[in-house]
Amino acid sequence: MVALWKRKPKPTLEPEPETEQERMCKTKSSVATAASLSSSMAASASTATATIPRKQQRSPRTTATQYSTSSAAPSTTSSSSASLQALRDSLPDLPLLLTFHELAAATANFSSSHRLAPSAKSSSSFRCTLRGHSAAVFRLPLRRDPAHVTARLAVLGHCHHAAIARLLGAAASADGSVFLAYELLPDASPLSALLRNPNNPSFTPLASWQSRLQIAADLCDALHYVHLQADTVHNRLSSSTVLVCGNDPRLRAKIAHFGAADLAGELPDSDKTDQDSSGGHRRTGSRGKRIEGTRGYMAPELITGGSPSRRSDVYALGVVLLELVSGQEPLRYEYNKATGEYERTSLIESAEAAAAEGGGEAMRRWVDRRLKDSFPVDAAEGLTTLALRCVAKEAATRPEMSWVAAKVSKLFLEAQDWADKFRIPTDISISIAPR
Repeated sequence: MVALWKRKPKPTLEPEPETEQERMCKTKSSVATAASLSSSMAASASTATATIPRKQQRSPRTTATQYSTSSAAPSTTSSSSASLQALRDSLPDLPLLLTFHELAAATANFSSSHRLAPSAKSSSSFRCTLRGHSAAVFRLPLRRDPAHVTARLAVLGHCHHAAIARLLGAAASADGSVFLAYELLPDASPLSALLRNPNNPSFTPLASWQSRLQIAADLCDALHYVHLQADTVHNRLSSSTVLVCGNDPRLRAKIAHFGAADLAGELPDSDKTDQDSSGGHRRTGSRGKRIEGTRGYMAPELITGGSPSRRSDVYALGVVLLELVSGQEPLRYEYNKATGEYERTSLIESAEAAAAEGGGEAMRRWVDRRLKDSFPVDAAEGLTTLALRCVAKEAATRPEMSWVAAKVSKLFLEAQDWADKFRIPTDISISIAPR
């Protein structure tokens, strides 16, 4: 009989319970270790922060991104420089303060071969090239100190609009003249020549109602910009100073001579004039300054010796709008066979007579016949009524340009919708094949 003996397992030793003194020692040791670790981390963080620029310290996300893309920094810098240069090239150049000698050299001492109208015996307008730009130079009498040209050119130089001919520069001469250089638009024609061509009176390129509303909208937007953004007065507006670009199929318009009245010193100072109740300027301390203007476009207050103002610009705009509707001159003289004398006919008076008859057939007869009745009569009445408000005799009753621009813009959009309704479709395909 074999006896099996089992090995007894070794007894496990129970850990002795820690005394209170041992627990306190362990706690002190762990606290010291954590303190040393946090101090070392803070030291390393302060060292890293000291090596990072101050702008990057404020944004850890930007810092991490910059360090992660440090290998691509040269290419990013070069692309940013190229983008900045392209942005600078796209910005328009500011007008330059030119010298009289530079203008004399560009125009060959203002010779007749550089005149804008070579057939004229004497001219104050020339064509030339200024620093790579084709320019039209105009000579005007300077009625202020030459320092006025420098100060105002710095302000007007920041004004740019698509419907305003660009001002390239200015120069004051010793004989009391100022020369203004504008961009030369070779394919542009004055609005007066397009409406009234003496060689072919029955033809006009503005044979659609939409094209005339397009020009009206451009004029209102440009003059609103002159009054609001440029904070000046044009005092040159007429159908002869409105240029229609022939290279644009939409026949867009631009206002010429921007800033001419301001740079030539024709506008009154704030200390010499004050605003009257009519919203215009009232002369208080002037000796009787000569006012430039075009016959038929001058507001009544200018004819009686008043100063140019925004309200007088609105009056000239109203006359141009009446020209767009009727195609007629502001003032014309017709020979009366019965009396044998020439009778003066005013565009404003004929428009008032057509509007007084209640529109309808009378308005249709007054509108330009070259439109061939292809226009909405109610829209023609609306534009005529608006223009008559602009040419009111009292300056206080004339509207602001913000209101005029909004109304004309609405009429233009309505003209586009009207033209789309009657446009002949060109995308129709006809199939004659058997089914």
